[in-house]
Amino acid sequence: MIKKPVRFILLGGFLGAGKTTALMRLARHYAGQGLRVGIITNDQAEGLVDTLTFKEAGYTTEEIPSGCFCCHFEKLLEASGRLADGLEPDVILAEPVGSCTDLVNAVITPLKTVYSDRFDVAPYATLLDPVRAQEALGATGPMGFSKKVTYLYKMQQNEADIVVVNKSDRLDDSAREFLRELVAQNFPSATGVFVSALTGEGFDTLIPLLDSPDEAGRNPSRVDYVRYSEGEVALGWLNARIILEGQAPWDGNFLIAALADGIQSSLTESGVVIAHFKMRLVDSTGTEVAMHVTQNEGAPDLNGRFEAPIQRASLVINVRAEGRPEALHAAVHEGLREIGIRFRLEWTNAEWDAFSPNPPIPPPPERNTVRIDP
Repeated sequence: MIKKPVRFILLGGFLGAGKTTALMRLARHYAGQGLRVGIITNDQAEGLVDTLTFKEAGYTTEEIPSGCFCCHFEKLLEASGRLADGLEPDVILAEPVGSCTDLVNAVITPLKTVYSDRFDVAPYATLLDPVRAQEALGATGPMGFSKKVTYLYKMQQNEADIVVVNKSDRLDDSAREFLRELVAQNFPSATGVFVSALTGEGFDTLIPLLDSPDEAGRNPSRVDYVRYSEGEVALGWLNARIILEGQAPWDGNFLIAALADGIQSSLTESGVVIAHFKMRLVDSTGTEVAMHVTQNEGAPDLNGRFEAPIQRASLVINVRAEGRPEALHAAVHEGLREIGIRFRLEWTNAEWDAFSPNPPIPPPPERNTVRIDP
């Protein structure tokens, strides 16, 4: 068990806001100070690109699948206990499901009251993608989420102590000012910060806020669980692990770009609104290229490069979107079929799951008064 209160930093935000990149930068910061850092990832299913990314960067990581922290609070305690027993962390960084809200009532409040001997909870920060924020809050953009999903989006920010506008390196002065006004108007109780998780801009402002002794969870929200459920079940999830094997060597850089374009186009044509679409292709030498896209329009971001042709590789695909799971399944399946023909390779799925999340469960009142020691 934890021998002293560990600093617990929960970084929320909607799908595609850049939580993983931000958490990686925070992990490097705290590790650079000589602190032991543990990470807890969270999703509606197993097989996350994010979990693999943290583990391969050398961080002790626990994954809580099959539901959000708020519905699996006991599993969060168990995961933190495993980190304590093995790593004895000074800091735990936790990334909740990107569609999860009511985290102040369901997670932060019990941690800081019932489990104050185990956790020193930081002020709660949520990340915003600037394009998505303008669509959801400012009614701009050609294609945005429905009112059901937008409800989740707004409730996430309503409960934040710190609203963090990410990807600031992509914003000009007028866009910054527009977003600054949107955040101030919509979330007046929160502190607004602009950062770029990619470049590090603004983290010299964000980190002192996270390290401050200010009370966490100062803005609990009254979440309508009927509307919350409607928003959750409107979303589709797809996780797949694929093995690709060619008759002859093929260009992995070209393949992942072509596959991303094909799946993105198919999702758009079927009326699916992309929240976050990630892929990770790894060859037999361990070299990898990662891809992600958070919108229906625009080119995907690619990280890494293969320097030699590939004949066999593993592929992880994560899609989060507003749309039927069947539509996600069809788009990914068709994309794989097309590259199979184009690159003369065969693909087999080691794992494949497409679904809509289960309706969330309100936290029981006794969670804030009754201690559980799993």
